[in-house]
Amino acid sequence: MRRIGYGGMGEVFLAREEGQGRACVVKKVLRALAGNPQFLARFRDEARVVVRLSHPNIARVWAMGEVAGELYLAMEYVQGKTLNRLAWRLRKQGRVLPLGLVLLIGERMCQGLAHAHDVTDEHGQPLHLVHRDLSPANVCISYAGEVKIIDFGAAQSTLKEAQTAPSVVMGSIAYMAPEQARKKLVDRRADVYATGVVLWELLAWRPLPQKGDVVERWKRAAYPKWEPPGQYSQGLPPEVDAVVLKALSAEPDARFPDAAAFAEALRALREKYAPGVDDADLARLMGEAFTKEKAVEDEVLAELLRANPSLQHPLSEKELPTFAPPTALAFEHRALDAPADFVPSAEVELVEDSRPRTPASAEARTQTPATSREVRVAFDVDVTGEVVVAGRDGKSGLMHAIEEGGEDEAPAPTSVGGTPRTWGLAAGLFLVALAAGFLAMWLLR
Repeated sequence: MRRIGYGGMGEVFLAREEGQGRACVVKKVLRALAGNPQFLARFRDEARVVVRLSHPNIARVWAMGEVAGELYLAMEYVQGKTLNRLAWRLRKQGRVLPLGLVLLIGERMCQGLAHAHDVTDEHGQPLHLVHRDLSPANVCISYAGEVKIIDFGAAQSTLKEAQTAPSVVMGSIAYMAPEQARKKLVDRRADVYATGVVLWELLAWRPLPQKGDVVERWKRAAYPKWEPPGQYSQGLPPEVDAVVLKALSAEPDARFPDAAAFAEALRALREKYAPGVDDADLARLMGEAFTKEKAVEDEVLAELLRANPSLQHPLSEKELPTFAPPTALAFEHRALDAPADFVPSAEVELVEDSRPRTPASAEARTQTPATSREVRVAFDVDVTGEVVVAGRDGKSGLMHAIEEGGEDEAPAPTSVGGTPRTWGLAAGLFLVALAAGFLAMWLLR
């Protein structure tokens, strides 16, 4: 019904499913990527896995397929924001996320993960599914108070025939389990660890660093040292510290054995320290934090479900406000691209960028080639820096603030030939040069 932007792998559309009368998000894959054998193999592998996931705490992927030579994904429309965006908004408002709601969010995340970890193939054989990229950007909170993990696009599974390249480490560094950062085999306990990191960040109410030297942050992920979140949050019960630190154990065997056990521990804490807190309280918080955004989305969805579905009269950007739901960025993940045989060393002491360079830090920097970098991948293909011109109106641009949480409002779409600011600067320079030319001619006279 309406194009709402693009990501590195293709265009994103707001759509409705006629048979169900529901809104959904459709992502059409770039034709160039669809012709990439590696991408195509991973796409087909993914389709075999994600359509099996059906749980209230996981955003559904309704279908993945091909129409007239174009690959597409049809995903559940989740009316809400990412957990990353919620935390950013609350910090801006000078508020904190209450303990009861943090525990509730963690419990719901674990319930969704428990389902994913236990999913089987058509013969009843376990898929050993692992998300591998849990972070606040991949957890959605709906305006109804639902908690949904919104992307399994980086997941590993025994059902997938095409595996991740050895030079690529999937996931966001700050939330990566140590064994994952060390390029070892991961299982469901890696997702338990990542959930623990998310909860630590919410309980300590300290944003984890997302920028800086890649190898330094990579080493901290591979060899973590966690302090109790209560050290930064006054009044946090020691029992909460203990449960979170157990999930954050560097050795997988010392963590909760699975997400279900972690969920049960969080439920017990919630019932003890925040009895009565439930999804309705989370819905109330979302309504307070995003009053204007919710009103806009209510209007758009009402119009979408009322509209004439004829393709001759799709909803236009002039008719409705511009926004993008959290699932618009699904299946595009952060990853580390480094030499296949490189892992940060535990013996080398790394220092922060702001400190003076020491021989140890110099050694640390020489142990990794300059080619190590953070990239964005989709189905194991690097889509970092892809430029997509989408739509006959010449406009493009996906609202990255939805994922990053770094801006309160989504940036305006840019034109094909450059941003309005760029054109304004060019016009200004032209006028200055023109005036200087006339002045020079007048002086010569």
